[in-house]
Amino acid sequence: MNKTTLQEDFFLTRMLDASVDGILAFDRGCRYTAWNQAMERISGRAAEVVLGKNAFDIFPFLRETGEDKCFFAALGGESTVSENRPYTIPETGREGFFRGHYSPLRDQQNKIVGGIAIIRDITEHKRSEDAARDDYQRMIFHLENSPLAVIEWDTSFRVSRWSESAERLFGWKAEEVIGKHVGGWHFVFDEDVDAVEQVTNRQRVGEELQGIQRNRNYRKDGAVLYCEWYNSVLLDDIGNLVSVLSLVLDVTARKLAEEERTALLVRERDARRQAEESDRLKDEFLATLSHELRTPLTSILGWATLIRQGEFEEANFDRAIETIERNARSQARLIDDLLDVSRIITGNLRLQIRPIDLVSVVEAAKDGLRPTAEAKRITLHTELEPESCLVKGDPNRLRQVIWNLVLNAIKFTPRGGNVTVSLECAEPYVRLKVSDTGEGIPPEFLPYVFDRFRQAEGSVTRKQGGLGLGLAVVRHLVELHGGNVMAESRGTGQGSTFTVDLPLAEERRDPARSEQRRQEIERRCSARPGGHSDILGVQVLVVEDDEDARWLLAMMLQRHGAEVTSVSSSSEALRAFVRAGGGPGSPAGQPGWGGGSGRPPEVIISDIGMPEEDGYELMRKVRVLPPEQGGLVPAIALTGYATRKDRERALAAGYQLHLGKPVEPEDLVAAIACLVGRRQ
Repeated sequence: MNKTTLQEDFFLTRMLDASVDGILAFDRGCRYTAWNQAMERISGRAAEVVLGKNAFDIFPFLRETGEDKCFFAALGGESTVSENRPYTIPETGREGFFRGHYSPLRDQQNKIVGGIAIIRDITEHKRSEDAARDDYQRMIFHLENSPLAVIEWDTSFRVSRWSESAERLFGWKAEEVIGKHVGGWHFVFDEDVDAVEQVTNRQRVGEELQGIQRNRNYRKDGAVLYCEWYNSVLLDDIGNLVSVLSLVLDVTARKLAEEERTALLVRERDARRQAEESDRLKDEFLATLSHELRTPLTSILGWATLIRQGEFEEANFDRAIETIERNARSQARLIDDLLDVSRIITGNLRLQIRPIDLVSVVEAAKDGLRPTAEAKRITLHTELEPESCLVKGDPNRLRQVIWNLVLNAIKFTPRGGNVTVSLECAEPYVRLKVSDTGEGIPPEFLPYVFDRFRQAEGSVTRKQGGLGLGLAVVRHLVELHGGNVMAESRGTGQGSTFTVDLPLAEERRDPARSEQRRQEIERRCSARPGGHSDILGVQVLVVEDDEDARWLLAMMLQRHGAEVTSVSSSSEALRAFVRAGGGPGSPAGQPGWGGGSGRPPEVIISDIGMPEEDGYELMRKVRVLPPEQGGLVPAIALTGYATRKDRERALAAGYQLHLGKPVEPEDLVAAIACLVGRRQ
């Protein structure tokens, strides 16, 4: 052997011994031909002991663990890897695990003369993994058996983990809630829903990664729990939400104890804080409300003054009347929205469901809003389904939805723009779209466009008015009808589109019932007020303390053929029951009824809020009269007190109908006709 070969062998030996991994070689008889120092350290066997010896004779465990297959695979020309192989050195008692990488060993003619393996001792790594796994299992065990309920939410805030402690705390089994959205079952206390939604919104956008939320939750049996939610948000590398882990502590007992010990102090402190907060909110709200009420009042009062004083050109008369009517309706809508929001918040909004054709509702809304659009030179387009689009819903509430959306589009569209209303039946939904070429919606505001009291512009310099209620009412009404609404906009100045999907009525889906429904629609249409004949000759007693309203009501009803007597108080109304003709209680020019017969009226229309004696007390006194003196006369409460409780109170007092001010003449005539049984 020459000097160069010796040097190469020496260098190769040193290089092998320098490796931290064990390196071995074997011939075709599985006899070891190479064994570096790392292998001596791992195996506890010196090179001179193993070289030239059969691997399976020296280490029998290689057959027991299946490692022999890697030897034979290398001799067959394949490269293999063995993972987590256990080993034991009997002489030293050393035990551990290794990973082996086996490859064929070839000569200069590329013939396989044996195999080579790199052996890495992974004992410490394996022990670390096992320890970590044990730690994880212990953590999971403690987590699952913790007195805190463990709940995990996915990216859509649906339940992905519901621990046994959560089952014990809330009563629902995991299989009952896994996959459900946080609002998908009666879980969050009604008054805390908005607060929970705000927290989830902050978590969704990454504004709150850790936090404590205190709110009330329902148990499955309906009991209410006070809970502390310790939330941790997990985001991926680019900031997207992965999941939210919530640890929930039941603090009901502590909460009740604290409230009991400090009840007086809490009430005093809360009363002071609420008073301060209420004053602040009241001032802000009243400022906005004052602006929204005074703005249309300016036009109403201004034009009315000019008309009374005759200080305007005759050519402007139609414009003046149209402006007064439009602004008065704007005020009425504002008040209706406020009442609707109150009903929504308290859960008292109710629907009167019946089949209705949306095509006719859209047409009516278009006709009603045409003057408003024309005032801004906005063109209203409609693209309606040629066939009827029947849904089951409340006609008045669906009309309100369409009205609010179209009015909103007109409001935010500049002069000369376009608003398009389309309606199509796409099984199983009716799809209504309201598109405009207006200001559009900023992307950052789009998620909040249906929130109450939220407006893209909130300062006194805002371009558009309103209290931010219309779209919130729209969303709630649509959802009550089993539908959904969404807003789209490409950004500021790009216009916007609002889409409403409502379930088709079963009649619309069943062709066999279409003719029956068509006849029903025609019947309902024919039942609408048909003109003066509806109340022609009906004897009506109007009780209203406001002189202007009293005069207006009398004139409206007389134009429809009714015989009207108007009085200003409850006491005059009672006297009018036995008064013949147009006695002292009737304003000049307003005839009494009955031609002096002294008969009671056929219908009473009474205000509620009156001095000395209100409309409730009036009706109670009327109802105790004998039938021949009018004790059973039908009655309508026409009042500005228009909440659900006001309606219930009026009906309990003896009224048959409750109408809120202002009232459309056609609606009032229809109500009277209904009560006297004269509608066709």
